[in-house]
Amino acid sequence: MRMAGFAGVVATMFGVAALVAACSGGSNHSGFDDGTNGADSGLGDEGGNGLGLGGGKNPEAGGGCQGIGCQVAVCQNGTPTSLTGQVFDPAGKNPLYNISVYVPTDPSAPLPALSQGSSCDKCGATVVNPVVSGLTDENGMFTLKGVPTMKAMPLVIQVGKWRKKITFDITNSCGENKITDKITLPKNGTEGDMPQIAVTTGGCDALECLLAGMGIDQSEFVQGDDPKGHVHMYKGSGGSTGVDAKTLLWNDATQLAKNDLVALSCECDEHNENKTNMQAMHDYINAGGRVFATHYHYTWFSNSPQADFKGVAKWTPNGGGGGGPNYNVEQTFPKGKAFAQWLMNVKASTTLGQIPLTSVAGDLTSVTTPGSQAWIDVNASGVKYFTFNAPIGTKPEDQCGRAVYSDLHVSGSGMESFPSGCNPAPGKDLTPQQKALEFMLFDLSACVQSDAIPPTPVK
Repeated sequence: MRMAGFAGVVATMFGVAALVAACSGGSNHSGFDDGTNGADSGLGDEGGNGLGLGGGKNPEAGGGCQGIGCQVAVCQNGTPTSLTGQVFDPAGKNPLYNISVYVPTDPSAPLPALSQGSSCDKCGATVVNPVVSGLTDENGMFTLKGVPTMKAMPLVIQVGKWRKKITFDITNSCGENKITDKITLPKNGTEGDMPQIAVTTGGCDALECLLAGMGIDQSEFVQGDDPKGHVHMYKGSGGSTGVDAKTLLWNDATQLAKNDLVALSCECDEHNENKTNMQAMHDYINAGGRVFATHYHYTWFSNSPQADFKGVAKWTPNGGGGGGPNYNVEQTFPKGKAFAQWLMNVKASTTLGQIPLTSVAGDLTSVTTPGSQAWIDVNASGVKYFTFNAPIGTKPEDQCGRAVYSDLHVSGSGMESFPSGCNPAPGKDLTPQQKALEFMLFDLSACVQSDAIPPTPVK
């Protein structure tokens, strides 16, 4: 993707700017910075979001520079060369929060390879010494301060294994540069990198419709482990699309491990007769897998052979409806606060901290803390959505996997025909409830870190 602009290097004018190198200091630092290094760090706003400062130092101060980091202007007016833009879902409908945006030091080098399947990838592991980096805020907006003044500057947008690279001409040295076009995550494999997603269909929900509604191309939806696509369809009880989930996914640890994310649509009951190797799901999550489970798929936790999974929450099996119509958004942790504001921004909420929901189950009572984090609830004894990182009980830096459980449905029924039976149809706006689930799915895709701290830019 190429954005329009003018080439050129801005010469010194009225003492404002000189294209002296801004420097990265020469270290191959990767991972997440703790935000304490001043102008040499990726610096967020109050919540750690939306802003980024370059890692450069004036060479006159004793630093060195690398690659296009040597084209960062040292601005005598105190205003750095900056770039602003907005990142959206693949459909270009909803802006996205906590998306990493960075400028790679070497524009000609290929991006580091992404692993496939369950793996213990650490935050920033595929980013080495960026010139500047930042994160999107609750409006999907980012600002990078200290970008190189150059033609076709490379820009990478990434969350987990969703990744896209574009270029943009930076012409306004020591001032603001704006990307006015929408920047979207890839909707197919030709636009960038995508995770391998296994989705099971069911008789009482249709997570496949959420994926289509987010903008993933229909060409990416394939049967089973067909390598031609990124969304692999498996048929659960009552489902109408996909190959058999019992024999070809759930009970096969090797097959599970091939997927970056597993999405489990409600089957109208536990159907434990089809889940005879629950240990495989436990091991998959501990090894770095991501699981999005809805309604009766609580059985993977409540009936797990392992005590740590049994202890993540208290359940009321076949508990009926979940109350409402308005539900609370937990704002006691950084991402919960951002979630509440994001819901307002995408018009899924009209009151901050509340969201109207339909098709809500009542099988989850409360979560067990520490370890599990409630996101949406009626009260402490009526949780509707929660997350936990795994392996449970280990240090945050040693946790690789993440699981979420949702009593919220995408549609409340399975699809007899996909995608024509989806509501809303692909290309149409998601409902407020579906928007909430979209936020949660991209959060699930992100690198694993403690929910108790705000996200910080890669460095």
